[in-house]
This record gives sequence, structure tokens and C-alpha cells, in this order.
Amino acid sequence: MRTPKKYSDLIKKKEITNKIIAECIYSVNKRAKNYRDKMEDYKQAGFYKYKENNIENAKEQKEKYYSMKEDLLLNFSPKLIHKQYVGEKSQRVYSYQKNYAKLYNEKINDIIWENSYYDYDRNKEVEFFDYSLGEKKYLYFLYYEIGEYSFHTPITEERVEKNTQLEIKEIDENFQTHGADIVDLLSTQFVQKVIDLLDSGDYTIIE
Repeated sequence: MRTPKKYSDLIKKKEITNKIIAECIYSVNKRAKNYRDKMEDYKQAGFYKYKENNIENAKEQKEKYYSMKEDLLLNFSPKLIHKQYVGEKSQRVYSYQKNYAKLYNEKINDIIWENSYYDYDRNKEVEFFDYSLGEKKYLYFLYYEIGEYSFHTPITEERVEKNTQLEIKEIDENFQTHGADIVDLLSTQFVQKVIDLLDSGDYTIIE
């Protein structure tokens, strides 16, 4: 969307509001999710000439926008940690691995998924299976509230154990986030100006 003149004027005066920062985070967060979804679409599509290039390009864009989001979130503290159950922990075994047949027979009752794909590097079909490890699997997210917006950023279980001062709250296993039409988002050029201003340390937060 077109950057509101009020926002541009404030940045020129080295002044900024939490609302502007929140809208910047919202913009790059939704753009990252758009590219995340594109990656999945490309992966699900049948083989075509530029498939791998498209996946890699989408991945780079996704990571770029998530990196911008992280830069902006450095200016805030998380309120708590969200914990989401995502199923059972599992291990994947490929047919090119040693003792594949032996492992398959040993884990036959614990197998939760099996399939195959064509490996162009090996020039052959590769079979694989996933077997349950008998443990629950969780994802963890730092949860932020900034103005009218809320944001998540993933963290490892190891980092959760170090953030003992934060409350851990379990969220619905069906919770998911989506992208957004970029015409409704602040431009990446404006977001970068905000990041540069915050990185400089030469600014004033106003209401």
C-alpha cells in the first residue's frame, strides 16, 4: 500500500511510534508467509524445468523477510512462550541407508508413513518410511503483543529451557497463520527505512 504521509514525515524527523513498528513487522511477516506458501505450492507441483530454482528463490525471499521481522522484534520483549502440540516425534529412514530392510522389519508396527520419490542425484527411485519414537512433539514460539498486533517467532526447546522467567502456555494444535495481499501492506522500502533508523539508535519513540 502507499505509505501514509504521516509515517514518512515522522521517519524524516527521526520519530517513530510502536504502531508504525508493529505495522512494519506485520508487513514483512505476511510477506514471509506468502513465500512460505509459495514454497509448498512449488514442492507439491509436478516436475518442471525451473522447479528447484523457484523453490530456492522462494526460500531466500522467505528468509529475508523473516530476518527483517527479527530485526524489528529486537526492540520488544516477549510476553510469554506458546507451546503447540504437532504430533508424535518420528524418525525417517531412506532405502539407501544401511540396514534399511532390517530396520523396516523391526519398526513395522511403529511406521506412520511410507512413500517414495525419484532422486535425480542418485538417478533412481528412493523409498522411505517414518516411524514413531513414542514421544510427543511440540513447537515453541515467543509471543509478542505490540499495539493491536500479536506476533510469534519460533524458538528451539533448548532456548525455552533457558527462558525460565517466561510463562509457557499451550495453544491449539490447529492454530496456523496465513499470508496476506501485499497491496494491504507497508512497502518493504519503508520497512527497511524503519529498520535502519532503529539500528542507528538516533530516534525518539512517541505516542
